[in-house]
Amino acid sequence: MRIAAILLCAGKGTRMNDASKNKVCFDCAGKPVIRRIVENMQAAGISQFVLVVGHQAQSVMESLVGIDGIAYAFQAEQKGTGHAVQCGLKTLQSMGFEGKAVVSMGDKLVATPVIAELVRRAGEADVVWGVQPVKANPGGGRIIETDGKPFGVVELADIAYQSLAGVPEASWDEHLSSLGLNAKKARKVQTMASEHKPAGCVTLNGRKFSVAELLSARYSNAGLYCFDVGMILEALGKIGSNNAQGEIYLTDALEQFAIRGRRVALFEVSRPEQMLTFSTKPELRKMSRFFLRKASEFLSEIRSGALDEAFQELYGDRATGQRERYAGVVEAFLKKYGDEKVILTRAPGRVNLMGRHIDHRGGNTNVMTIDRDTVMVVSPREDDIVHIANLDEAYTEAEFSISQHLNLAPEQEEWLDYLDAPAVKAALAAERGHWVNYIKSAVLRFQRAMDFPLCGMNLMATGNIPTGAGLSSSSALVVATGEALVGLNCLNLNARQFVDLCGEGEWYVGSRGGAGDHAAMKFGEKGKIVQLNFKPFSIGESYDFSEKYVIVVADSQQQAKKSEGSRDAFNARVAAYEFGFLLLRKNYPQYGWREFRELAEVEPQAEIYRMLKSLPEFVSRAEVLELLPTQHEKLHRIFETHAEPAEGYALRAVVLYGISECLRAKRLGNLLNAGDYRGIGEMMKISHNGDRRNTMRFTDELLDDLAAKGRDVALECGAYNCSTERIDSLCDLLDSLPGVLGSSLVGAGLGGSVIALVEKAKAEDVLRTLEKKFYEPLGASCKADMYVPSAGSSALF
Repeated sequence: MRIAAILLCAGKGTRMNDASKNKVCFDCAGKPVIRRIVENMQAAGISQFVLVVGHQAQSVMESLVGIDGIAYAFQAEQKGTGHAVQCGLKTLQSMGFEGKAVVSMGDKLVATPVIAELVRRAGEADVVWGVQPVKANPGGGRIIETDGKPFGVVELADIAYQSLAGVPEASWDEHLSSLGLNAKKARKVQTMASEHKPAGCVTLNGRKFSVAELLSARYSNAGLYCFDVGMILEALGKIGSNNAQGEIYLTDALEQFAIRGRRVALFEVSRPEQMLTFSTKPELRKMSRFFLRKASEFLSEIRSGALDEAFQELYGDRATGQRERYAGVVEAFLKKYGDEKVILTRAPGRVNLMGRHIDHRGGNTNVMTIDRDTVMVVSPREDDIVHIANLDEAYTEAEFSISQHLNLAPEQEEWLDYLDAPAVKAALAAERGHWVNYIKSAVLRFQRAMDFPLCGMNLMATGNIPTGAGLSSSSALVVATGEALVGLNCLNLNARQFVDLCGEGEWYVGSRGGAGDHAAMKFGEKGKIVQLNFKPFSIGESYDFSEKYVIVVADSQQQAKKSEGSRDAFNARVAAYEFGFLLLRKNYPQYGWREFRELAEVEPQAEIYRMLKSLPEFVSRAEVLELLPTQHEKLHRIFETHAEPAEGYALRAVVLYGISECLRAKRLGNLLNAGDYRGIGEMMKISHNGDRRNTMRFTDELLDDLAAKGRDVALECGAYNCSTERIDSLCDLLDSLPGVLGSSLVGAGLGGSVIALVEKAKAEDVLRTLEKKFYEPLGASCKADMYVPSAGSSALF
């Protein structure tokens, strides 16, 4: 027997309060709902599908890429479920299909055994009609039976309409609410009742049924059917739209089948978990819980090797050892929280090959993610408490209430205003330096962006990204937490939204950087250098990274803790960018610049040097206020992020560094495509020269000379001055070694690590030399290793 399936996916899903994609495409435990539906039906033996689409049709198609046997029918105008089925049936007929078709809704997730039994019963009847006990589906249309046979379906809205007979109009709202009618349908019912007085009964096939009889029905319509294609087309041709919603109801077909004496079998789906549906985001989240695995199940799969393929995909040649590592953190979760349903999330460390300190200026970064990461085992809670624990005892346990933290400044609508609120600052100060603040930063920022309450979480973490080494271990906490929030709450976030929320979230700890690290972690690709664009955020080109080279990351053994003293220095550099850009916009209004990166687009480049002359070489806060009299509110907000530098803000030095780094970052892709790795190494050296500790002056005479010579701005380094003496000596050592093409600071600076582009064949020699000449004199073990690009952040369900 040939069986096809028609899935109705054209509705707008207005109760989701999110029109960015069709609601059937929302994520449910790591997979779009519609993809789960199709896969369940495929497992039951159905191989041909017609999806009736309308609103956000493209998103439905994108969710099913790679699945065979899918055809689409477009429902241009919403005229009800009956009309939608007609659209699907016409597409089936155009394909020459004859036989029976399962019909279901795109937001109804039906278990595979239920579909298989429905198909089996289709061989014994003309029509199989899915039903549920009324208590399992109180909002569904009622199945009316006479003499033990199905006689028709009456929608709850129509029952509610007729029930208004004799009810005073002033009591309509209360009465309809008592029947469980939602607000949208209640409004339609009241409009119809105002225009046409209800009779208090419904007529089916010449027989009248009172409201009491209708409400006493034992079954609700389940929205799951199996029809003969020709038979349902005939029935739908007899149906009108004279009902409370003015639509063609598919359910009216049951009355037509009864009139014609068709064999209709009712198929009861009694267990709620066999047929899951949703209309709102909280309902979708609740539905997703059925697809989460218990911690013990994850542990069993890890121990058995079932996840080894996933580890290989994530970690490549370094997959060995991940089985024990993941098992350890799951076991710790079990010991701490019990055998709860969980997801596993991970966020890797990152290396930015080129494009330092400019993502928050709208510049490009060229990133790779490494195989060192933060891993979390996270379970949902029914309350809004977030409890965190870590395998490393140095990271002490903590917990907080999401709502209590938001209520510290409930009147503040903007994120920055919330962060500036005294009560919020006091809460942060009370836990200054605690890793819980990075968890809070993600949770609070994501919650403020959502229109429904996020669930609490129990979280167990482990990580092997060196802290304070410039590999963004702190941002990895934020991103791994973001992955957990998305996975457990079924959040519909695109790439830009996720990255922006993570980046803005980390402002909670006090820094005011961009989202470059978070974007790198989210979109890293195995074997690729990925170029990321900012303001607005987008994923740029991916470039193959030659197997002849590796990136050596060497920890300087100096930590730069953004939550402590280094924050002032980081934010002072960002402030210099801001002040310089505001002054250049004031001085050169004809350009209409909106983002700092646009300064790097000025031609001829000699003009850039001339523009820099219009900036003071150093400036105090008082002088900035005098130079920018219309920007005082913005300036004072920037002042609050850091202490004033004693030497003033080095505007020319910092702005020149930013412009030149924007140019270098933009050119890196061409160098990678050309295989010019020596050129890349030289650019890395220039970039680090701009980070070195120096007192270089950018006088009028120097800028005039550069302009006269037509010096390529990309080859100038400026002076961002975020390195240390030790890091500079480490770069000098690396640059002197055979096989090293270039090195530079990685991360925000003032400590952390150095990266070097190294010929793979000579990498082991480089590591041995570092151990002997750098680490042994410090009395430290070797903290350098070689890396190739690995996979970005993810969640395992």
